[in-house]
Amino acid sequence: MFHSVQSNALSAGKARNIRVTGKQPVFVLFAALFALMGATSAKACACCSNAGQRYVENTRLDPTRRDIIREMKFNDDATLYIGEGDFEEIKGITKPSDRYTLRVTQQTGRFIFAFRDKNKNEGTLTLVIPDALAVFEVDTRDEEFKDKGLGPVLYKEWRLTAPFSGTGIFKAGNGGYQRITLIFQGRGRGCTDVSHFGHWSISVHGPLGNYLFFGALEKQ
Repeated sequence: MFHSVQSNALSAGKARNIRVTGKQPVFVLFAALFALMGATSAKACACCSNAGQRYVENTRLDPTRRDIIREMKFNDDATLYIGEGDFEEIKGITKPSDRYTLRVTQQTGRFIFAFRDKNKNEGTLTLVIPDALAVFEVDTRDEEFKDKGLGPVLYKEWRLTAPFSGTGIFKAGNGGYQRITLIFQGRGRGCTDVSHFGHWSISVHGPLGNYLFFGALEKQ
């Protein structure tokens, strides 16, 4: 790899020093121009995506991804997913409500989500940020997200899962093999950044409770 980079650098240096004289064929000039155009094109498409692209992996939460997660800003409201059921079927929340105000605090190595409903029932969910991240990036092949020149717009999810920790209305879920998963959702091409994500979900799952909150992220 090192030798390849060095060779390319030398080649680029030679390209910059090309001089066209009457004795040199015209195609030398065109070859140099095409070489420079190719380099520019490759750089421009470093963040392109491809039709049918699919990346689903559990990977290390590296410093770059940690920085992106640190930039996430949550809107101040959250919705409890009810679906076709009713509140009596929600397990793990005391006196569940459909809507909550949300305050999110990022401390070193953790998220603290504070929920409060209109009747002042409240509690917190804490997620200790793990060392692993589940990444899901896929071309859904829907017409509106197809290739527009830089490749299709991929659907993206980043998922962080950790042991459950709750207080207040969520206290009943502590213990056992209970887990909490924070999911960031959005769309974009390659070279993911914070602007690709627009929504979040929190899934609590395990023997002591199963429920889902969702909401929006601030646009960045």
